[in-house]
Amino acid sequence: MSRLFQSLFGGKPAGNGLRDASVVERAIDRALDATDPRLRSIAGHRKRLQPAVAKAIDHVIALGSALPPPVEASARTWGEDDRLSSFFASSARMAEVFGADRALLDFLESPMGGADPVHALLVMERTEKKVLGMALQGEHVQREVSQVQVSFDKHRLLEPQASAQDHRRLVMRRAFDQVLTAALTRITMASHEREALEAGQAVLKAKVRALQSSHFGLSHADEGEGTDAVALEAKLAQIGRDLEATGTGARTLPRHLDLLVETLEQAPEQLFAQPLSILMDRLGIRQDTAGGTTVRLDLVEVRRAAGPPLVVLPVAIPRDAIAKRDVFAEAKRFLI
Repeated sequence: MSRLFQSLFGGKPAGNGLRDASVVERAIDRALDATDPRLRSIAGHRKRLQPAVAKAIDHVIALGSALPPPVEASARTWGEDDRLSSFFASSARMAEVFGADRALLDFLESPMGGADPVHALLVMERTEKKVLGMALQGEHVQREVSQVQVSFDKHRLLEPQASAQDHRRLVMRRAFDQVLTAALTRITMASHEREALEAGQAVLKAKVRALQSSHFGLSHADEGEGTDAVALEAKLAQIGRDLEATGTGARTLPRHLDLLVETLEQAPEQLFAQPLSILMDRLGIRQDTAGGTTVRLDLVEVRRAAGPPLVVLPVAIPRDAIAKRDVFAEAKRFLI
């Protein structure tokens, strides 16, 4: 997997954009390494991949541009930014989450770990569930009112970096990798389907041979056996057609290339960002109208072809907003 994380989007932007010829060439190599390196043996594979890769790069660049500007994530801003105060129960809890994040800890231990602030992408899952609570109807308080409670959990930080520019490039690279992961999944599923079909084909061929070897044409049972043989041969023919569709023998690699190209061309469907606005009170209960203690959260949610949608927010984390881990206290809690 080390080759999968070689430099992409790592150079200086060419003109006003990031997609120059060298980026496309590096992205093609990355796509091949991440899916099926044997595709390099196909004549003209790079020419076939270039338009699809360019389209995927344009998409991830647009995806990066759709992210909101980074917000400082500190004790001060927790009380000022409704998003941070909705994501974390307190500024202390936010510092604890940052202090326990593996990606951030690894970055702090790296040669660039002295950066202040650290730029990262805060990623969370949003969940909504129905609860019963109290609500004010006019001047009266009603109990057992059906409400929707919003919560944000499974916080993690992606691509911590010393500069916002480096962080943004790595986020775009990760988005490109997400599309490649979808392509690899399709190729793997096609391979598994082909293996299952080939195994079924071998079993059916053995059954046909067994029926043919026991056919003596001496009884009514033979008629049934003949019918069974015809049915099995029909199944074999269908499996042959299915195998042909998945790409067998010399067609296997061209089929894999087709799947890679199709997935790259479908990058906007594989991974996309959309705005999300939520009206909720400080307890996380959805509200219909603004006012009072209701806050409006204007968020960005990233949706993937597989997996739950993710709420994302670029953050700039001051060093003093990262709680230091108390290893002994953690070990004590674990033992208790």
